[in-house]
Amino acid sequence: MTAAAHAPSTNREQDAKPGGERNMLLLWTGQFVNTAGLMMLVPIMPFYLEQIGTSTTAETQTWAGVAIAAPALALTVATPLWGRLGDRIGRKWMVVRALLGLAAAMVVMAAADTPLALVVGRLLQGTLGGVVEAAAAFAGAAGSDRTRGSSLGKSFSATAAGALAGPVAGGLFVGSGGLRELMLVIAAAAVALAIACAAGLREPRVPRATTARRDPVRTPPVSQVPGAAALAFAAIAVHFGVYGLIPVYAEHVAGVLPDRDIASAWVGVLHSVMWGATLLGSFWWGRHNDGTGRPLRTFAVAAAGCAVAIALLSLPLDPYAMLPVRLVQGFCFAALAQSLFLHFSKHAPEERRSSHVSTANSWLLIGQSAGPLLAGPMTGLLPVSGSVLVMALACALGALLAALASRAERRGPDESPPESEITTRIRVTEPVRTGVAAVPFRGGLVVPPHLSALAARYATPWSPDQDAATWRRSVVQDRLPAFYAYEQHGPHGHVRGVLASVHLDSGLHAPEELVPDRVGSMVESMRAQGWSLAPALVGFAGDGRATALMREAATRDPDTEVRADDGSAHRLWRITEHEAQDSITSEIGAGPAFLAEGHHRHAAAVRYRRAAHAAGRGPGPWDYFPALLVDTTATPLRITPIHRVLPGADPRRVLRAAANHFRVQALGGDPARWITALKRHGQHGPSFVVATASGGYLLDRPHPGLLESALREEPARLRGLHVTVLNTALIKGIWQFPDDAHHREPSAASAARAVRHVQRSGGIAVLTSSPSTEEVTTAAREGVRLPAGSVSFGPEPHPGLVFRNLERT
Repeated sequence: MTAAAHAPSTNREQDAKPGGERNMLLLWTGQFVNTAGLMMLVPIMPFYLEQIGTSTTAETQTWAGVAIAAPALALTVATPLWGRLGDRIGRKWMVVRALLGLAAAMVVMAAADTPLALVVGRLLQGTLGGVVEAAAAFAGAAGSDRTRGSSLGKSFSATAAGALAGPVAGGLFVGSGGLRELMLVIAAAAVALAIACAAGLREPRVPRATTARRDPVRTPPVSQVPGAAALAFAAIAVHFGVYGLIPVYAEHVAGVLPDRDIASAWVGVLHSVMWGATLLGSFWWGRHNDGTGRPLRTFAVAAAGCAVAIALLSLPLDPYAMLPVRLVQGFCFAALAQSLFLHFSKHAPEERRSSHVSTANSWLLIGQSAGPLLAGPMTGLLPVSGSVLVMALACALGALLAALASRAERRGPDESPPESEITTRIRVTEPVRTGVAAVPFRGGLVVPPHLSALAARYATPWSPDQDAATWRRSVVQDRLPAFYAYEQHGPHGHVRGVLASVHLDSGLHAPEELVPDRVGSMVESMRAQGWSLAPALVGFAGDGRATALMREAATRDPDTEVRADDGSAHRLWRITEHEAQDSITSEIGAGPAFLAEGHHRHAAAVRYRRAAHAAGRGPGPWDYFPALLVDTTATPLRITPIHRVLPGADPRRVLRAAANHFRVQALGGDPARWITALKRHGQHGPSFVVATASGGYLLDRPHPGLLESALREEPARLRGLHVTVLNTALIKGIWQFPDDAHHREPSAASAARAVRHVQRSGGIAVLTSSPSTEEVTTAAREGVRLPAGSVSFGPEPHPGLVFRNLERT
């Protein structure tokens, strides 16, 4: 298996589990040995084929193309079958099986004395092997949202390291005749590793909530991922060029160096130089993708780099001049697969991430197979240098297609949270106040002919640009009370929960202060429309019963299904069985709860109820408000920072004032570099980035006297939080801006949006980081509220899938 076909082999969560380090070591070593065994023949394949029977250049090139492509072709067919078997018997045994298959293939290849026998061994290597795929399935499809790019980069390093070592060994041994013995050594190493994995690998524990029957919930096709069509052709084109170069390149070097033994050694060295750069580049590109959140742009730039490097290789350069060109090609190549995988994993539901990534990988495999297969015949029609230029043009085409796809990536940061933000996934692990009274309700669902109106992510009847009368005609209230199983996946993340009516006297604690004017306008909207507002987002620590019931409901066709304009998919299923409803009510009522998002809506509902009771209306639907209840032990919520924009601020005055209390440093580069610096410095204390039209400035190391004097009125629990220092000490204290002088940019994509606002309209933006999980939960547990607009939780449910009537139960 080559570098293309793999997913990340580890992540932080797994490393922290018992046996995680041992698992990572065994899996990494297995991937290394597999790739070394596969790649040791690739660059010197023409020379080895000449030793076992080919004669003419055309014959050698044709067999070389077939032999190089064979594992990828077999792997494309076999991987889904092995994956399904692994789901049944355990992924650990798929790793063991793949290592033993690698050993068997190496023995067959060592015994091959004809080109056909060698191809059979290579097909066997793809069919029975697949160590990288099995290891990836065992370890998990990705790291956390914040570090998934780095996780992919680390995993790619095992493949790059094997591809670096394999060609060096192959180039050295092909001339001395010891290549067969080396294959047998690799076979023995694979057997030893298989035994070690059988004894040492520990299957990850499956949480109780996920042990229910496998969820066959329908998901949108991969074609719905932004830019999927263009990226499919881009992936095929780039890997066609990169891997099609391999058999052609050996002949190209042989044309420069007439001595075949010297040429074979140089081919191995130059191939390893490329993979050495790939090894180093893997880590850098992974961090780069985490910092920018723009994997498609990364893919386009890297593909263009490969195109330029391969075009330069068509020149009659001596081997020493080829070294820096191969370094550039290898460094750029390191970004391709991991950037493609990152893009597709970001737009996939968590439980379907592997299938999305596998589909993207299949496109790489098509190019990886077609390139070597067509390269042989191509050398019969074109000179070798011309064939090299064809490969460069293929990479250039891939770069152009990826650049076209990345235009949507540039248009979409306001809707699609990038990985460049400082985000935390939050679980409710301790009770704030127990006792959440959740009951079914007769929801109003939009009838199918009008579902297209929900395509806008925030289309609701209470939006100013919507016609309330039209909405009333399009909503039909259910006959029976129901809980509603809800699922969302897409660019905002994945969430699954129960939509319910929650009593306003339930033990919910809002994490932030309220803005009174917002509450008042929401109450007026409720009175005008007669509907509750959008569901709030509530996290609870469940025991898995509600999750199991939701999984069972999701085996049916959804009662409502909408794909919004931003690429997110939303599905709804009614749960009307009394036994299931009682189970959900019992579980939610017994566990801890946390009002993650919607505290203004909750306050508006409380004020509306107070008015209804004051009017003598007594108990009624106004005693409840709608909420999406998410079991955070099964689906952790995401917490994201909210940045500030001060349109009327004078940048020079602001920076001068800040310099009296903070260390102020000018930042170079683009906003992604600023975020990286903010992450790094924010680990050591309150830090912020002030973005102006002319550049960014890091504020850190606040004077202790400032914190002591400016924050003395704040609760002790909040004084060390970045959001408190920003709101109280910096904006209100040092700069003396009133609350209405700035607005907040919610969502993880808002850093870029805030910077663009400043560059377009002037003023400043202050970029900040979110509180940690522990800080938020501890403050909420103690009844301490964060400053208004401190953080944003998500992903929130679509507000228009189901409505709750305030006048009829």
